[in-house]
Amino acid sequence: MKKPSGTCGKRPYRKAARAEAEAATHAAILDAAFEMFSADPFDRVTLDQIAERSGVTVQTIIRRFGSKEELFESLAQREGRRILAEREVAESASLTVALESLLDHYERDGDTIAKFVAQEHLFEPVRALVERGRRTHREWVERYCRHLLSGLDGNARERMIHAATVATDLSTWKLLRRDLGLEPARVAEVMTELLHGLEGRS
Repeated sequence: MKKPSGTCGKRPYRKAARAEAEAATHAAILDAAFEMFSADPFDRVTLDQIAERSGVTVQTIIRRFGSKEELFESLAQREGRRILAEREVAESASLTVALESLLDHYERDGDTIAKFVAQEHLFEPVRALVERGRRTHREWVERYCRHLLSGLDGNARERMIHAATVATDLSTWKLLRRDLGLEPARVAEVMTELLHGLEGRS
């Protein structure tokens, strides 16, 4: 029996449209979660609020993510990938270029991350997120401050990593940018001066 004309062609289209709609719903939930978790402490954010903000039901969120904690983890993974991509510079890039990219990230996301840091001892999902961020920043230091680590090992290397971490950490940016009110260019200058001060030390 001859199949109706066009039937085979419609199925892939419908499948693609359905997948696109699913992806859009997934993104909308994560976007809403980002807004809510960025504005309020972890314990004050509810799935009802996220569902209302994203235009879906709580059951849809639970079906996709399981729980508020698992939703937060999915959000943390998505934002972690975004931040890594935005901070990425060539392996051979100078420290100046890498620091510029890092400070651009702090300007975009620093205030939100600082809110999470303030909650890390209260909520396990937030603590895990903050610890992941610290490991990521250590990797950044080891990659882009490698000239400071050259020839060092053991305790001397670890001390230098700690010192370079302090010089470029989010908390240092917050102190300079928010508490002292320095402009971004001056923050970059101060951090650069701190790093230069480490040169030749062990």
